[in-house]
Amino acid sequence: MVQGTMDQDIVVKTYAPAKSLGQARRRAAKMLVVATLISLVPCALVFVAVLEGDWMTGAFKAVADFMFRQPVWAITAATSPLAGALLVGYGYMQRAIRRRGEERQEATAAALQAGPQA
Repeated sequence: MVQGTMDQDIVVKTYAPAKSLGQARRRAAKMLVVATLISLVPCALVFVAVLEGDWMTGAFKAVADFMFRQPVWAITAATSPLAGALLVGYGYMQRAIRRRGEERQEATAAALQAGPQA
């Protein structure tokens, strides 16, 4: 009999879930600390850039001049988060309306199949 690669042991790595609620909380706390430390780096960079950012004044002044030359640009920029939220809400509303219509059709079809209940 010829020995091939199929005769080798397979090593399977699996995720080890937390053994207890306390261990899960410790793991979650460690992950929160690591994520917080990672997020502090860009926050500190932004803080220092704004604090020492006299070099950005020209760029910000140019943007402000552009935005307020035509007030419609300033209004658009100010209302764009609201418009985005309304658009997302409208999409969710349409999805809910379709889902309710489908559920109503399914319920009607099921009632018709069941026949009259007297």
